[in-house]
Amino acid sequence: MLRNNKSALSSAPVALATGWQRLLLGLSLLLVAAACSSTPGNIGVGLPSADANTGAYLVDTLTIRASTVLRDSIITSGSNLLLVGRYKDPQLGTITAKSYVTMSLPSNFTPSQTQVFDSLVLVLKPNTYRYGDTTKTQTLVDVHRLNSFAPTTQHGYASPKLTPMSGRVRAESVNDPNQVIVRRARRNIPTLRLRLASAFGQELLDAGKARLLTSQEQLDARFPGLALLPGATDEAALVQFAANSETAALTLYYHEPTDPATALNYAFALSTGRHFYQAEADRSAIAGLNTLTTSLQQIPAALTTQQTYIQGLLGLQTKIEIPYLTNLRSFGRNIIITNAVMIAQMPDNTSGARANLAPPARLSLYRSNRNNQPIALVQNTRLDSDVTATGTPVTFDYRTDVANLAGINQFGYRWSVLEYCKDVLNGTVTNDGLLLNTASPITPERVVLGGPNLVNNKLQLRLYLISNN
Repeated sequence: MLRNNKSALSSAPVALATGWQRLLLGLSLLLVAAACSSTPGNIGVGLPSADANTGAYLVDTLTIRASTVLRDSIITSGSNLLLVGRYKDPQLGTITAKSYVTMSLPSNFTPSQTQVFDSLVLVLKPNTYRYGDTTKTQTLVDVHRLNSFAPTTQHGYASPKLTPMSGRVRAESVNDPNQVIVRRARRNIPTLRLRLASAFGQELLDAGKARLLTSQEQLDARFPGLALLPGATDEAALVQFAANSETAALTLYYHEPTDPATALNYAFALSTGRHFYQAEADRSAIAGLNTLTTSLQQIPAALTTQQTYIQGLLGLQTKIEIPYLTNLRSFGRNIIITNAVMIAQMPDNTSGARANLAPPARLSLYRSNRNNQPIALVQNTRLDSDVTATGTPVTFDYRTDVANLAGINQFGYRWSVLEYCKDVLNGTVTNDGLLLNTASPITPERVVLGGPNLVNNKLQLRLYLISNN
């Protein structure tokens, strides 16, 4: 629809008769273009009277297409984090996170032949990040040994398809069965100390006595690493651990028989070793998303109940297309787009009630190619009212005042697509659409957005233009 908008534009007079005739001609061409599309919501419903003073119009019925895209090449080996847990997400299915770490030798481990094993403890430092339901109890890390680690020449990816660990993880747990920690994953846990099986600790001590742990290569060969897994029945929350802390280590305790009161220890560091984490979701029961299996595959919102999804760690992004944007040229050679704002709202019952399930605080926008690959960040996407002291021009915030813009009580996002629309009309970029992703794709926050044809909470584009022909 074209609406006159006096407040948004200047009051400079225009030649009404000629401008209005050209505008009608342009609108009729847009109607023809819109008729070629089977998607509802095209331009051309109820032409209002033109304003004789400004020639200012609001276009808010341009066709928008939205879909969910899978891009699973998310690298997690470059972060200083570990992620472990399982959470049953009503929108994305059951999400499972696992971490893999290697151990490092701070110095040669050469215990004396007489020293006696006491215990083996895995020390981890949780931070305050949780995603899921922290009111439920869960196993705080089930530890397994690895048969081999991923090759050192490869990145560690979040997708198990890209860094296969199947066959590398031993089936048996090395947790001490009498010391398994099962409790709520509260934010105030300062340090997690997991006592491991005595047989594993004795094996480490014996290898040291035999002088088989005097180099990193020997350690990697005999003890390739550890897998940090959720408990088999867990479905509470994903827990984040720091992987750059000096206190994150596998610590072996032992003593001299002649001096049992003096505790000796050796810490195999985890923070300086190689590590990465993975996440996967069982989407088998989620309509539409259960067919999203191939990287760069695209599922239209029409097949996912007019909703699209964003979850950085799982590689889910939302693609937005404005297929008839170039048809605005039909309004004449001298049209000026003064503003273009996209409003994305979260459908009812998709945002999560607890703070641990809050949607991403920020999103990033990329120009896409026709193969759904991101090719460039879209600059200047923030609206003036979105800018914060820590903000950057390539992200925009989750907002609680979208209701004021959309006329309904709903949370969501809004951002400018003015520069993109201008560039498309000027022919400097191709109109292959935009990709919306979390600003931090290595974390599991997700958001569900309404599609363009949803009855309520739908995706909207409000574009303002002047025709000076």
